[in-house]
Amino acid sequence: SVDPLLAKIGQIVLLYYTGVYAVVSTMTLYAVKRFHFGPERLGELMSALGFCTMVAEIVLVRLVIPALGEKKSLKVGLMAFSLQCIVLGFAFEGWHLFICVLLSMVANLSYPSVTSLVSNAVSPDGVGEALGAINGIKALTEGIGPLVFGALMTLSEKSSIPGWPYLLAALFAIMAHQVSNDLPDEDESYINEKFSGAASLSRREGRMHNFMGRLGSLAGVRRKEVSLNDNDESEEELAGLLSDIDEGSDWARDEEIQRLRKSTLEGSAIT
Repeated sequence: SVDPLLAKIGQIVLLYYTGVYAVVSTMTLYAVKRFHFGPERLGELMSALGFCTMVAEIVLVRLVIPALGEKKSLKVGLMAFSLQCIVLGFAFEGWHLFICVLLSMVANLSYPSVTSLVSNAVSPDGVGEALGAINGIKALTEGIGPLVFGALMTLSEKSSIPGWPYLLAALFAIMAHQVSNDLPDEDESYINEKFSGAASLSRREGRMHNFMGRLGSLAGVRRKEVSLNDNDESEEELAGLLSDIDEGSDWARDEEIQRLRKSTLEGSAIT
């Protein structure tokens, strides 16, 4: 059965990263077509985006997640991303895009919170499997987001609100935020039944116990067979000894009779 926590996290990653890759793959084109950004202006936008991402991962993540916890940090990141998409959707000046870049710094709290939740929910030997499943969903959205939103951006070029596809990305983020409400709080004890070390250890001990029990049973049967074989051999040896004794007794009795007969005949001859 699918673990409920990992299922919720999978839904969050699917919704969130579909929107993320929609923004990442179309924002430069949107800036050029909608606001006529030139190479220099576009370079400034990309530099600001990279700088905000660096600050978020080096500073913000280290301060906010320990202070708020994984669940609250995830919700803050999702709300920041939804606001980023709403600003993109209704932007009518080029500098509005730099507000989106600033909001992306807070939105970068989302994925570190997700990985931290997964790491805390599963045992050490199951972290790789769980994170691999989450990254598989993330890779899927890397193809779906640009494909779907690229087509939507083409359709929206002649609309009165050319950025309306970003409102759909904001809706995805809000849906992910709603799903995050079902995640357990940090003070709730949660053990993943599929990946928990206790469960895995119990299963391994159970299998080892069954194996040793079967091995002991086989050894007991073997000892019994050996014991029976030894008893049979002992009985055969005893029977052989008794037979030899009987044969020896018969031979001695015959010798004694022959001796007596001979002495009797000799006495008769002398007489």
